[in-house]
Amino acid sequence: MIEALDDAVGMVLHKLTEAGLNDNTMIIFISDNGGATYTHATDNAPLRGGKCTHFEGGLLVPFFIRYPGMAKPMVYTRPVSSLDIVATVAAFTHTRLPADRPYDGVNLLPWLQADTGLPHPVLYWRSGYSRAILKNNWKLYENSKDHHKFLFKLNTDAGEQNDLSAKRKDLVTELSRELDQWEKTQTIKPAWPSASDVLIDVGGRLVHFPS
Repeated sequence: MIEALDDAVGMVLHKLTEAGLNDNTMIIFISDNGGATYTHATDNAPLRGGKCTHFEGGLLVPFFIRYPGMAKPMVYTRPVSSLDIVATVAAFTHTRLPADRPYDGVNLLPWLQADTGLPHPVLYWRSGYSRAILKNNWKLYENSKDHHKFLFKLNTDAGEQNDLSAKRKDLVTELSRELDQWEKTQTIKPAWPSASDVLIDVGGRLVHFPS
């Protein structure tokens, strides 16, 4: 599948070159989630978890933007989101988005040209009974089905191996409340709710996740 994908991307790039469109085309390449560890055919090490989870193994994925207007190639390490694609493409194509609704994503073009602050001071995730928040390098993961809570300091523990929830109960409470506040702003119910659960081994502990 990876080889077929590589061939397909190559065909698209070749056609753009043939048509003389390389210089005014933005190409975005992103994975939708980390590898599905429950199939035992993939491994996201050193990251914890994978597809269906809100651990970094499920959330931290390759995200490439090929943009001819960029001053120079760069590697950007601050958190961004696939939700940023809409606003970024709209800005690149000079398209005005409807103003009668909020947008979760931001235009990444300024950050492709200069490292100026954080595109997202806070990021949130929710899928059924599984949810997470990332703020100031602190990541709180909550699972209301199994009553698990994990707190990680990602800038020193990217693999999420050191759960600090027992030591920083104050921060767990603060971030959990912020998740509650964010959820109140999500007024539209998911169009495709989870239909089943998958049981995944997380550091020797079996945890349910929506699939």
